[in-house]
Amino acid sequence: MAFSKKYIGKGKQVENLDIVEVSLKMAELQNHTFEYEGETYVKFNVAKLKEPDQYGKTHTVYVSIKEPETEES
Repeated sequence: MAFSKKYIGKGKQVENLDIVEVSLKMAELQNHTFEYEGETYVKFNVAKLKEPDQYGKTHTVYVSIKEPETEES
């Protein structure tokens, strides 16, 4: 099974703390919800960027998307 990444936001390390503050669009999050035992969830990953971007963001946020398997010829 293959996975791809759908980037949904970025975040920034809070100075002097082990906290990453992220900003995400609610409309984008709603595209990636799933139901489990009657509750709605969103599962996402936060990963450190190799270099901060031009706005000082140090982390990226993404969801893993299961890709359909393709038959190779």
